[in-house]
Amino acid sequence: MTKAILAWKGYNKKVVNEANNIKNNINKAVDMKFPSNMPVLFFTTQEDQVTEDGKNNVTFYETQLTNYSASKIVTLQGHHYLHWTRYKEMSKEVNEFIESLAGD
Repeated sequence: MTKAILAWKGYNKKVVNEANNIKNNINKAVDMKFPSNMPVLFFTTQEDQVTEDGKNNVTFYETQLTNYSASKIVTLQGHHYLHWTRYKEMSKEVNEFIESLAGD
């Protein structure tokens, strides 16, 4: 089923165009951050891989966040498509995140 979905969704013109422009798009966004008053919730995998400059996927997301107290990074074990296997935990985290913002 995964192969069928990938073949159907993974190679359309928009996805191919995005892949062809990834370096340019990264260069445009490399110094961008979310607004300081915007709550942000990131989900990412727990990875031990560290780049040559000592960073990993969590530190990458940290660079995009400001010091807004409501922003949060949630790490979960799994593969890139966390929503396929960790949807229960993600749903719980999203609900708690939204509830925490109710007082803001």
